[in-house]
Amino acid sequence: MTIDKESLVKDLIDLVGEENIIFNDDQLKHYGLDPFNQTHKPFLVVKLSKISHFKRLNFILRRYKIESITPRGCGFGINLGAYSEDLIIDLTLLNQKIELDTQTLTVKVEAGVRYTKLQKILNENGYRLPIEPILDGTIGGFIATGGYGYGSYQFGSLMNLLRSTSIVLSNGQIIQSGNINTPPYSCGYNLNSLICGSEGYFGIITDAVLEITPIALESHNLLLKIPADVDLMPILSKLAIISTIHHISLYKGLIDTTQDSTNLLIRLEGPPEILEQDKSFIEAMPDITFSKYEMANKLWDNRILEPSHTPKASIIIEAIVPISTLSQFLKFWKIYNSPTFFGTLINPSSALLYTFFPPEIPNVETVMETFVEKSHKFQMHPPTIGHLIKKFVEQFHPNLEYLKRLKPIFDKIHRLKVRKLQF
Repeated sequence: MTIDKESLVKDLIDLVGEENIIFNDDQLKHYGLDPFNQTHKPFLVVKLSKISHFKRLNFILRRYKIESITPRGCGFGINLGAYSEDLIIDLTLLNQKIELDTQTLTVKVEAGVRYTKLQKILNENGYRLPIEPILDGTIGGFIATGGYGYGSYQFGSLMNLLRSTSIVLSNGQIIQSGNINTPPYSCGYNLNSLICGSEGYFGIITDAVLEITPIALESHNLLLKIPADVDLMPILSKLAIISTIHHISLYKGLIDTTQDSTNLLIRLEGPPEILEQDKSFIEAMPDITFSKYEMANKLWDNRILEPSHTPKASIIIEAIVPISTLSQFLKFWKIYNSPTFFGTLINPSSALLYTFFPPEIPNVETVMETFVEKSHKFQMHPPTIGHLIKKFVEQFHPNLEYLKRLKPIFDKIHRLKVRKLQF
């Protein structure tokens, strides 16, 4: 069926106003380009600023038999995270509500609120969200793309701080997952675990209640340089016993492009006397050198990256890689022009790794075919259930079998599919 786009646009203007509809090719260019220059052409963009818009929007979309929509925040998803040729629901205007509750140590926040805005308000009141995204996107986008980032080493994913989410299903119904008064690690059913990392496949997040913590009173930042011929595994194993580590980042080719060494940015938080002991323990470790504290502090202060600061790349592979296979994973890619990578340890045994390949890399298709053949050796898997990297390693994704069982159920109860999930 051919959609009468002109009539659709008129109906949508009646709903949200002309300034909140993007429908011509020139205006769509912004939404047709992700941070890594992968181009696509969305059908239409609608900006919603009120929860009440969703139900009316659902009636309009059903009338025109639009079968697939894509929710979007800032479009900062690594490696085509915001890629879509569907009708896009832009949630960045859903950004007014931030309700801090110091009694329960929670904050209720709308999905379109930017991370830096939320953290600024929390900091002014003596609190923080202890898990931080790598790019300054929206809170809804951070939840939908898995919630891994700075602080995950100590706190896990954002799922571990997520008390509740409000979700618009594709039939227009709004449901609440989780319970505001029940911690996410309590026993029992919790749909938050399905929503966190789902990239909008099962519904659109409109707001969330998150646990917060007081600002750390004492901290140290350390920047370690590890030569290329030194194995990372023993060093990371030694660091795993240190209780005050809040975060560990891995860098190669981002801090010093002239060196083949790997850098570790380590954030320590805790009581002053224990911090000094742990700092001395790290400084006494062999095979590493330390950069000046000023450089480590500057790197930490600028940890939230702008998309323009990421390397130019023809391929970006995002994956959770076990520490036990990390050296093997990096050695495999080293033969292909020694690609740049950035990673964050999400726990003592796993790292979320972004591997960037330069635009001039030859025989890209052959390289990826070789990678697919050998990827099972690295025991890696993508951090989100809908990420496009699954086309390379989907047979090793631990959640796919459950999704295949769930999909027919969601297809039956949903009159409108939120991003077509295909296997």
